Amino acid sequence: MISVKIHYEPPFSMLTKTFNEILKFDKELTLIQLIKSLQEKYGEEFRELVWDKKNEGELHKMLSIIINGRSFRYEGFLDTILKEGDDLSFIYIFFGG
Repeated sequence: MISVKIHYEPPFSMLTKTFNEILKFDKELTLIQLIKSLQEKYGEEFRELVWDKKNEGELHKMLSIIINGRSFRYEGFLDTILKEGDDLSFIYIFFGG
């Protein structure tokens, strides 16, 4: 069994009603498997926050997923294997003035 800690920033925290949660899984899983699990838990609105509406299978351009303090965006990123104690953040990057 593994556990991963997830931090949610707005708008994710407004949807999940929490800023942090620890999830437990029977075995290591990939980032895409975690996202699918969170979609099942939080529904369609979560899915819409994660995925680009125009490019199926691509993460939303404003979304940054940080794993253990490092932000990644490379081909195969969604296949990253999560391990015991990993720390993830779901953050939307907003610009403005």
